[in-house]
Amino acid sequence: MDFPPFFARCTGEVPFPYQKRLATGSEFPDLLEAPTGAGKTAACVLAWLWRRRFAAPAIRAATPRRLVYCLPMRTLVDQTLVAIRGWLQHLELTGDVGLHGLLGGAVDESWEMHPDRDAILVGTQDHLLSRALNRGYAMSRFRWPVHFGLLNNDTLWVLDETQLMGVGLSTSTQLHAFRQQFGAFGPARSLWMSATLEAGRLATIDFRDIQLARLALGPEDRADARLAQRLSAIKRLERSGTEFNRNSSRYTKDLATEVLQTHRSGTLTLVVMNRVVRARELYAALRKQESSVSLALVHSRFRPADRQRIQEEVLTGGWEGILVATQAIEAGVDISAATLFTELAPWSSLVQRFGRCNRRGEHPVGRVYWIDLPEEERDTLPYEPESLARARSLLIGCESVGPDRLASHPAEEAVPEGPVLRRRDLFDLFDTEPDLTGCDLDVSRYIRGSQDSDIQLFWRTWEGAVPSEELQQPHRDELCSAPISEAREFLKRMRTIAFRWDGLRRRWERADRVIPGMMLLLPSSAGGYDEELGWTADPKHLVKPIARSLPALDADESDELTVRSGRFLTLAEHTRDVLTTTQEILAALADGLPSDALKTAARWHDIGKAHSCFQEMLLHDIPEDDPLRVSGPWAKSAHSRGKNPRRHFRHELASALALLQSGGGDLEAYLIAAHHGKVRLTIRSRPTEPVPEGDRRFALGVWEGDVIGPLEVEDLAVPALELDLSVIELGEREGHRSWLSRSLALLEEWGPFRLAYLESLLRVADWRASAAEAESKAKVVHHD
Repeated sequence: MDFPPFFARCTGEVPFPYQKRLATGSEFPDLLEAPTGAGKTAACVLAWLWRRRFAAPAIRAATPRRLVYCLPMRTLVDQTLVAIRGWLQHLELTGDVGLHGLLGGAVDESWEMHPDRDAILVGTQDHLLSRALNRGYAMSRFRWPVHFGLLNNDTLWVLDETQLMGVGLSTSTQLHAFRQQFGAFGPARSLWMSATLEAGRLATIDFRDIQLARLALGPEDRADARLAQRLSAIKRLERSGTEFNRNSSRYTKDLATEVLQTHRSGTLTLVVMNRVVRARELYAALRKQESSVSLALVHSRFRPADRQRIQEEVLTGGWEGILVATQAIEAGVDISAATLFTELAPWSSLVQRFGRCNRRGEHPVGRVYWIDLPEEERDTLPYEPESLARARSLLIGCESVGPDRLASHPAEEAVPEGPVLRRRDLFDLFDTEPDLTGCDLDVSRYIRGSQDSDIQLFWRTWEGAVPSEELQQPHRDELCSAPISEAREFLKRMRTIAFRWDGLRRRWERADRVIPGMMLLLPSSAGGYDEELGWTADPKHLVKPIARSLPALDADESDELTVRSGRFLTLAEHTRDVLTTTQEILAALADGLPSDALKTAARWHDIGKAHSCFQEMLLHDIPEDDPLRVSGPWAKSAHSRGKNPRRHFRHELASALALLQSGGGDLEAYLIAAHHGKVRLTIRSRPTEPVPEGDRRFALGVWEGDVIGPLEVEDLAVPALELDLSVIELGEREGHRSWLSRSLALLEEWGPFRLAYLESLLRVADWRASAAEAESKAKVVHHD
């Protein structure tokens, strides 16, 4: 199918010339600059989809398997997902191309289970960049390496509305440069796009010398009647009659009066405020003054279910009334207001806001009113006074802000925002083991500016002072983003105790330290949230918990998913299933992968389950004379597991040691040890694990001299092996190489992205085989 009929089938329209050039060019560009309302989202998503599914074989092979669509605001994610889902339905591709929103919380989304499948992933820079840095916000720490591997290999990153990304933009360019330097499996590309693309902001130290291909509108685009109508749309600019007042209630009351007087019946009026607190107060003032006009409030501090309810009503087109919003509305949201009010903001942000007025040129005249702000820093937050001063100078004397008029304004000289991610930082982040104090490296400084950093909050009720470990982790729909400064102040003022989940100790613990990206549990009685207003930090707003059915998680050391099945499953059966799945995945992926190493790792990955401690855990309630006790060794049981006599026992460590002692290679051993994300670069005993008698090395429940075998698994004949833990000793000497030195050598050889990708493939093969085993009702082992 050629691109024009393909595009028309998805959207019902013929593509603009630049959209066709994007899809059918010899290579994908790196930069896309097009004004608001020109269809950039459809352009990049459908260009990727056509090149991946319908273009010539050579183009398909050169097109990354995954499209990662990165947005600066959470409000934009749902609308983008709705649009893409509609396009896939029109093409009847919903079963062939996965579509997933990457947000925080426990959700049953299986995109990581299918690295061999085409997929579109949509999320905010917080959740996407944190995953790409191996520190995924609001997700299981043990899944970090999987997302790190999959998001940095065989992937096209589309970074939309770059002018709003701040330091996250610098991180995106450095990650792209590192993929070029250290290598990635499959094509790995990036596309940065905006209506106000400032190339200087991309010139980070490792990226600035890369030659970039730019795509922008050409004469044929401007000659297209549909696009010309949007570009020439009339948008009259006036200064608002409302003066800013530090008495926020007075200010929002005066502004509400002006907005109501200006609003035209039967149209949409949009008011964009710079801060959530002022948006809430303006919304409250409007409700007090007028009851006949439809009112709505949109910002980024809502739980997803509440936000979706509001957005489905007001952002799907045709809604009439007054919509109060924050920066969350200024980019990517496809609405067209007849009247726009906006507080003074940096010029690039104002251009985006102007794009929400008379967006398609459907009104004879759109009207835009700007509200000046004082130059004092406390009044300009979250922006710098200097950037507002430049915007003010451009607005004064300006009478029209249509796209054609804005194109004549010179671009601001810009430089990358820091801090900038460096090679050493990336390699440090590859190790996911917390430090000796239990803390992780903080990546928030590479994702958003310090004043923009968020945490995720959710509310529950429970008995007692501390939540039981049985209290489930949150579903995505429960999570509300809150500014870290406001959350800290709220907890301090209300003397509220927040809790975080400790995956290593498998319990809820008091959160004495609040850092960006954290996911915190609060009692419902603490308040702070309203379904209509969002996050308020007001204790009078008691919170109604959201009940959700949650999928099983691998978020702690219990490993329930790896020990339970619908039946007792032998180690030989499970190994055969994982090897078969590994071969299926390898057959679907491009050449260049170390297939033999992955298949060897699949054969050996669970040999450590033959350890007597693991078998005792599976057979804890089976009578001594039951045939099951002599029919193993078993990989999984048909019931809940018993208590392992060795606390913190990691069967994958035993498997990796057995392979090394049998002459296996370092790569295979690393992949085996890492296939649950809990043993990777370092091997460290846990503070609460038992200590063996005598002078014996031990770590993670594995003791020097433990015996594995003899046993036969698949085509392996493993003799009786006494496990040697000398690899946990640091330092180098003749005949000795530590686990850490072996792992670091692999990291240098393969690079962080490719090594993580390889460990992800084995983990995925294990997951998929286990899922199929749990569903299968064949070959059930019966016992009395």
